Amino acid sequence: MTPLVSIIVPTYNVERYVEECMDSLINQTYKNKEIIVLDDASTDATVYLLKQYKEEIQLIENEENKGQGARRNEGIKRAKGKYIYFVDSDDWIESDTIEKMVKQAEAENVDLVRFNGSAFYEGGSDPKEEGNYNFSHVLKDKAVYTGEELLEKNRKSYSASPCLYLVKKEVIDQHNLFFLEGVLHEDEYFTTRLFASVESMSYLNEAFYHRRYRLASTMTESTNTHKLKSFDSYLKVFKALEIEYESEKMNPLQKAFIKRQLLSIYNGLKESPVPPENKRQLRDLKSVTLKDKLYLILAKINHRMNKK
Repeated sequence: MTPLVSIIVPTYNVERYVEECMDSLINQTYKNKEIIVLDDASTDATVYLLKQYKEEIQLIENEENKGQGARRNEGIKRAKGKYIYFVDSDDWIESDTIEKMVKQAEAENVDLVRFNGSAFYEGGSDPKEEGNYNFSHVLKDKAVYTGEELLEKNRKSYSASPCLYLVKKEVIDQHNLFFLEGVLHEDEYFTTRLFASVESMSYLNEAFYHRRYRLASTMTESTNTHKLKSFDSYLKVFKALEIEYESEKMNPLQKAFIKRQLLSIYNGLKESPVPPENKRQLRDLKSVTLKDKLYLILAKINHRMNKK
C-alpha cells in the first residue's frame, strides 16, 4: 500500500491564486494524500473559494491572523501522513510531483527528497535576479547522501524553502522541529534544523515547483517598514539557531553546518539597509567571534576580486 502524504498549505488573502494551487494539488497522479489547508483569517474571497473544494481538502478556518509559521505548525500537528510536504498558496506544482517524490523516498528509504523549482512573475517576465532553485550544480540526480557528505551538499545548495523537499514526519517529530512564529523568514530556522537532523537524503533533478513572485509579497516587498521587520525577524532566527548551535545534542558536523548558516544570516544582517541603531544589536551576538568576522571580510574581498 502506498504511504499517506500530508500536504500542508497556509492561506491568507490569495483569492487570485488559490484555485490554481488547489487544482494542482487535487489533480496529482498520486492519490493517497491529505490536503490540509489552514486559512490565516483572510479578509478577501479566499475562504469562499476554498469551500468549493470541501470534498477534497481539509479546510481549517481561523479568526486570528498569526502568520505562516503558526499555520504550518498547526498543519504538522494535524498531519497523519508518513511524509509531509509544504506548499505556498500562491504557487503550484506539476501533476506528478508527489508520485515521483514518494517513489524515490520509498525506493531509497531516505528521510528527505529534494528537487528543483522555477520562479516566475505573475506578469510573465522572467525573474532572473531572484532565487535560483536549480541545485544540479551540487546534487546528482537520484543520488543518496548521508553523513558528512549530506551536510556539505546541503550547505552548498542551501535553500530555506520547505516547498522544495519532501520529508518524513517522524524526523520532524523526533527532533521537535517547528517554524518560528510571528516572524518573517520562519523557514530559515526550520530548514536549517531539518538539514542538520536528517540522516539520509536523495535528489531529483526536476523542476516540480513553480514559485510566483508578486508585488507586495513577503519576497518582493521593499518598504522601509518591511526592511526593519525583515531585519528583526532574521535577528530572532539567528538567536533561535544560536541556542541550537550551543546545544550539547549537536555533534561537531551538525554544529559546523549550523555555524555556517549563522554566519550567512549575520552577514545579511550586517549588509541590511536599516539604521545604525538597529545594527548595534549585532554586537551582542556571542557566537560570532573575531575570527568569524575576519573570515567574512576576506570572503567579501575574494568575491569582489572574482567578479572583476
